[in-house]
Amino acid sequence: MTSDSVPPSLPFSVEHAPQLGSLERRVMNILWRSGQPHTARTVLEIMDAEEEVTPAYTTVATVLGHLFDKGLLARTLIGRVWTYEATLTGCQFSAAHMVRSLTETNNKENCLARFVGLLDGADRALLAALLDDARD
Repeated sequence: MTSDSVPPSLPFSVEHAPQLGSLERRVMNILWRSGQPHTARTVLEIMDAEEEVTPAYTTVATVLGHLFDKGLLARTLIGRVWTYEATLTGCQFSAAHMVRSLTETNNKENCLARFVGLLDGADRALLAALLDDARD
């Protein structure tokens, strides 16, 4: 899945966008960056090459199973080994969490105003352009 491809729907409702623990986020970042399926072993090898502290193989396999259960990964059995692939992009996941945060506030206008206020000029201009495009 390329960063530009957008599935017609998310694998979860925005109100129930799953939270990620630190190890889950590390695993998802590997899968999002690569854009291709990985086994627990290949995820562990990437972690081992990139990080000082790597978890045990069984821990990575368990985390991949949990991410599958949360709907964030699809899996395919190849021989006797599961391969895992992200069901959405990192940007889609982040956007779902932005919307979730907005739905949880009791003052959307204030929340959005503060969000826009935290953006730099370039990001504000980009947001304005995206809103203009959405109106067309």
